[in-house]
Amino acid sequence: MNEPEKLIEGSERLTSVYGYWPSFHDAEVIDFNLWRGDVDPEQERYIFPVITTKIHLWELTSEVNALGGLVTRHQTLATLRFHDVDEFHMDGFNHQNAICGLGITTEERDAGLSPFFRVVFEPAFGITSTFRCTRIEVLHAEPFPQSNRNV
Repeated sequence: MNEPEKLIEGSERLTSVYGYWPSFHDAEVIDFNLWRGDVDPEQERYIFPVITTKIHLWELTSEVNALGGLVTRHQTLATLRFHDVDEFHMDGFNHQNAICGLGITTEERDAGLSPFFRVVFEPAFGITSTFRCTRIEVLHAEPFPQSNRNV
């Protein structure tokens, strides 16, 4: 999918910061919360598994700082929620969890809700995760000062 922001609820929270949907290249996964949901047919309540994650991301510029490194801007802490998760796999969660990118594509399925999202946390150092879900939303996108590294 070339424009995931068109199908992701609240995507404007990120596109208003960056002017486009970010790739999440070199972002760091700060928090990865799994909730099994709440299924109670007697109460007609069907909430299937949910993942909520906080990701520290930024935009890399071509400017060079006094130390010779590239300058970043738009340091952001994004909170994303994935609904109705299945086919979940995760490995390598550690103290940093840098990702090369966050891949989001849509696929059709033979039975059940369609289309659905296929999500891939592409590993750089630490976490790798893949799963399917029926809905994605951006809950928050807030400034993330460098002094706030241990949220």
